[in-house]
Amino acid sequence: MLLDAHCHLDLYRDFGDVLASIEAERIATIAVTNAPSVYRKCVELTADNRFVRVAAGLHPQLVAERAHELPLLLELIKETTYIGEVGLDFTAADAANRVVQRRVFEQILAACAVAGDRVLSVHSRRAAADVVEMIGDRFRGNVILHWFSGPVGILTKAVAAGLFFSVNPAMVVSEQGRKLIGKLPRERILTESDGPFVEVSGRPAEPADVRLVVRYLATEWSLDEGAVRKQITANFQGLRSRR
Repeated sequence: MLLDAHCHLDLYRDFGDVLASIEAERIATIAVTNAPSVYRKCVELTADNRFVRVAAGLHPQLVAERAHELPLLLELIKETTYIGEVGLDFTAADAANRVVQRRVFEQILAACAVAGDRVLSVHSRRAAADVVEMIGDRFRGNVILHWFSGPVGILTKAVAAGLFFSVNPAMVVSEQGRKLIGKLPRERILTESDGPFVEVSGRPAEPADVRLVVRYLATEWSLDEGAVRKQITANFQGLRSRR
């Protein structure tokens, strides 16, 4: 099977076509959400698809306007295995907003730790050091750093803490992305599309485009694509809670 560990399914214009492709090509897909209020609708829309699991999330860039939805997310964490997109985004130089983001992320992490065995897809743009520090190395759950772009030193700390990394098509055509991928242990790598935000050949990336990542890793690791897919599948199935 192929794996898309981070996809915004609800944001595609051709939502039905993308779902049909996932089903036809048997792509295990984590459908992240940007706000808790859309979670149940996404569950309803994907209910007939065998390969989609919906994640309840609150995107850090939306925290300021949707902080009132945090109580709903904390409730949803009790009932769903997958949590995302959550995390921190420090691209804006707004100290007050960063404080709110940290406070919200702390509460999300605490709720996930209580629930145990949750799988989090975490955003860390220009906030990698803070994200890795807040998660720590004793977090009672499973963390996937989505589209990691932090410095190598923080990447090393994240690896030591047992975190995973999801790699998308944009990363494999970026010099910085390829550099970071080259430093990741094979057993910590997952594939993602981050569609429809990532573009492939001028169109929104879809879950099937994780093949581009598989193809790159096959070259990087000197393996055939089948072996890479088996490795990614094993990585995903091998996620374990760190108690």
